[in-house]
Amino acid sequence: MTRTTLSKFLLASAAVAALMVAPACGRTEGEKEVKDLSQKAAELETLNQKAGAASAEEKRKLAQAGVNNVAPNPDTLELTPDQKTALEARIKVEKNSSYQALLQEVLDKDKEIKGLNQKIGQLRAVLPRPEIAKADDTHFDMSVRYLRKRGVPEEKAKALVAKVLTVDQLAPGFHVYHFYSNGVYGSWVAQGKADMSPTQLQAERKAKIEGERDQALERSKELQASIVDLTAQQQKLTADVEGLRAEKEKMTKDLTVLTAASQAQQALLNSVHYLVGRRKALEDEGIIVVPVFAKDRAGSNWNDQAFTKAADLRSQDTITISAAEAGVEKINKVNVVPGSLVKDKHYTLAFNPDHTQATVRLLAKERFRNEKVAFAVTD
Repeated sequence: MTRTTLSKFLLASAAVAALMVAPACGRTEGEKEVKDLSQKAAELETLNQKAGAASAEEKRKLAQAGVNNVAPNPDTLELTPDQKTALEARIKVEKNSSYQALLQEVLDKDKEIKGLNQKIGQLRAVLPRPEIAKADDTHFDMSVRYLRKRGVPEEKAKALVAKVLTVDQLAPGFHVYHFYSNGVYGSWVAQGKADMSPTQLQAERKAKIEGERDQALERSKELQASIVDLTAQQQKLTADVEGLRAEKEKMTKDLTVLTAASQAQQALLNSVHYLVGRRKALEDEGIIVVPVFAKDRAGSNWNDQAFTKAADLRSQDTITISAAEAGVEKINKVNVVPGSLVKDKHYTLAFNPDHTQATVRLLAKERFRNEKVAFAVTD
């Protein structure tokens, strides 16, 4: 559930909490108790949604960090002690600072989920056990059935439930809370084990009805010649359809742009960014530093603007360097900068017979991914 959807759900929940209570007479003690329990049920649902969102974020960060063998407890959404210990140990030895940060965020999320679970447990301890909706159950019938079991006569039970705002449709797995005190009845419906929340189900139902409505409107266009009194309504509906079509076209264009941007970003992140030049020229330009007794290293002008070439490592594992590209007649030597890249470990280097071309084969692709590399040529 997105942040916007969650906000809408919480606002709807607040309204329901205020309305889903049927008072017997005035602000009785029973009314206060039922209202308090309804608010606790709403708070419980909010905490469950937050825990679910935190768990989804936790799983996403595990995947980003390349951890595929850690699965939180499906009931509590928490990591086991062994899993936390393993992640803490991995953070200590992990050399990639980005992965370290992701793994620490996973542990932070787990701590957040644990805190939410404590609050969830406290609320569950004071709330009655919810009734789990089954297929074909209705909120009204479940409420009347509950009151009948509490000894309320059927007619009175129906009258109490009729004053309560009930949910139009239930999905199997919904948790239905019933509150009854001193002649006051209230109810609350939560997502429970269902695949969607009550708000989402109502939105889906609304969309289905609107879809059927749109089909009927299309039929009305075919009959417009003989239905004069619906002309004005038809014109308005036509304008609405055009507006929706324009919105759809805009969304399609936006999606195309976003897709292209995403693909470009993926290519950028999965490429090695390099430049080719004479070693002396690169040194003079400040792109590399050539120490006397050490390996070549990055210079003061080692920046993104200098590295204009790229090789996508998802489909490419070699880079071909030509003498003309480097501004020399023949290639006698290629220094790969930074010097931390080791020949025959991270890459191999081969020349054609007349030394007008060199081929660099990348052995350790991950070492080159989204990195800048200079190929300093000596003639």
